[in-house]
Amino acid sequence: MREYFKKIPVLVWVTNIFSSIKIIIQYSIGINVKTQDERANPSDGEWENNPWAIVFKKRCDFAKNYTHNKNVLDLCCGTGWTTFEIGKIANQVIGVDYSDEALEIARSKYGGNKITYKRMNALALEFSNESFDSIVSMEAIEHFTQQDGKKFIREAYRVLKNEGIFIGSTPQVENRNPINLLALRKIDPFHLFLYSEKILENVLLEIFNEVEVTPQKEGWLLFIARK
Repeated sequence: MREYFKKIPVLVWVTNIFSSIKIIIQYSIGINVKTQDERANPSDGEWENNPWAIVFKKRCDFAKNYTHNKNVLDLCCGTGWTTFEIGKIANQVIGVDYSDEALEIARSKYGGNKITYKRMNALALEFSNESFDSIVSMEAIEHFTQQDGKKFIREAYRVLKNEGIFIGSTPQVENRNPINLLALRKIDPFHLFLYSEKILENVLLEIFNEVEVTPQKEGWLLFIARK
């Protein structure tokens, strides 16, 4: 019977609204609030028990398909785990982030002969045009407003070589109801704009020649954009 009701559109809509309102209230007054660390950190003792560990590894393996023997930019690299993993197969990789705290961890835990970390604004990169063969940016674009997200993509395009590849991921949000979006902002206030599959595809196609956006079962999007 429960499965039957789940198929009725109006009931699904009402259920989602009530669920979103519940989340908004919980996070507004601090009841049963749960936080999720978005940064991969295998040196943490809880890493293997982290349900997102498999997701982190899956994203990284995806990026490795396009970074072998390449000059790579890890854009918004965070604490550097993905940078480090890509550094094992890339010709050279530069990890860029705006957080001094994150970069301090990256330099201390995830350095290497082919790895360099730099503090930089992702919307105004201090690189020449066409500097990199590949750009990797996992779980970054959602941390910018919709307008700045477009600037973020344009900067990636600018520093990418002709025929280069921009690889990344972001949470997938198909339900654009304002109450649902507000609930998601309450859960993670650092996510300033959330993308559906079509919205992400369209914004990438405004700048890149060829784009592939692939939904993943865990609720996020992988994308490849070719210059």
